[in-house]
Amino acid sequence: MYNQVNWRDELSGKDKNVARRDYVPALSEENGYYKYRVNRAIKKLRQFNDKYNNSRSEVTDTMAIGTSATHIHHIFPRSDFEEIADYLENLIALTSGQHLQKAHPEGNTQVVDRDFQYLCLICKTESIKKNILENSGAPVIYSFDCFTHVLAVGLKKPIFEELPENDFEAVLNHIEVSY
Repeated sequence: MYNQVNWRDELSGKDKNVARRDYVPALSEENGYYKYRVNRAIKKLRQFNDKYNNSRSEVTDTMAIGTSATHIHHIFPRSDFEEIADYLENLIALTSGQHLQKAHPEGNTQVVDRDFQYLCLICKTESIKKNILENSGAPVIYSFDCFTHVLAVGLKKPIFEELPENDFEAVLNHIEVSY
């Protein structure tokens, strides 16, 4: 039948106006394991935040008061940074208001507010520092090396990967310079 979606194309996500020989699917769409890893990281952070942070937002502002963090946000968008989409260090627990009004203005998930992204990075640095350095009874789920890799990729600044182990002050200084 002409002018109808082919079931093979529908499964792969190919637009009907693109020839099959010209279509190259994105890594994330082609690889089910990639989606599994991203979803597993989101689930792990949500469970950790619920159990060890009483479901609070990692960003403390007026929108976080009295509201549970029900959304897990990619600080550096999954669509732009597939390489780091499944890193816990790239995820942050937010309230729905913070996520859909501040991180993505007007709920447009294709847009990221750069000022709020900066705030998320500052707060995430503190969360990671607390998890790694303080013995609060919570399991250590973060890695300083993974965090600096996320920052190097997300901010396109390889200098982050050259920082001394657990030098969170240097991380904060370089984030500040990047914004």
